Amino acid sequence: MPTTLTTDRLTLRPIEPRDADAFAAMNADPAVMEHFTTGPLDRAASDGMLAKMRDGHLRDGYGLAAVERTADGAFLGFTGIHRHYWYPDDVEIGWRLAPHAWGHGYATEAATAWMEHAFGELGLPRLISITIPANTRSIAVMRRLGFTLWEETTHEGLGVVVYARNAA
Repeated sequence: MPTTLTTDRLTLRPIEPRDADAFAAMNADPAVMEHFTTGPLDRAASDGMLAKMRDGHLRDGYGLAAVERTADGAFLGFTGIHRHYWYPDDVEIGWRLAPHAWGHGYATEAATAWMEHAFGELGLPRLISITIPANTRSIAVMRRLGFTLWEETTHEGLGVVVYARNAA
């Protein structure tokens, strides 16, 4: 059964077809996609990503999920946990928010809920988070969550940093 989590301000729920327009707008924004090798995504690529995220959540019971502001139902982006193909033995925690949601603490709040779920209910021993060194905003969230630098490496020609946190 797919996981839905709540925080004081947010509902973290499986991504749904109704999210497609806001999801595509976020993925097409050059500021949002600045640190991704793909650059901004066109609608077809965004829709494909949305379907893949939904399928993963339905299959595993967890995954990258919509971040919705509970007060008004606004789609803010996504966060969650999933298996990244670069590290199939680990579970990655990640997030992507639309610019209107930046600077409000939503990424940290949502990721904290997923981290507590991963270490608590799922009993995972460790989470990782992957980005490029220039993505200082995401690295700041990782550090606020108690993650520390685990590895600096290259994947597919891209220099990345991997942060990790063990269960308490």
